[in-house]
Amino acid sequence: MKKLRELGIGTQVLYIPVHLQPYYKEKYGTNFGDCPISEGYYESCVSIPMFPSLQDDEMVYVAECVNAVIS
Repeated sequence: MKKLRELGIGTQVLYIPVHLQPYYKEKYGTNFGDCPISEGYYESCVSIPMFPSLQDDEMVYVAECVNAVIS
């Protein structure tokens, strides 16, 4: 995420596991470690820019940068 940010590409984490949301933690006492599969996905997933007004050249730039970072 840091390397993509340095290249001008904003990323974010969108899928925080339900059991880690404040409501569930408070109501049911859930904690990190309760659902290791969803937590593993949460720790390894990132959302890249994707929206209708994204121009073709911007899509190509994002794809090239992601490929460069993961290579």
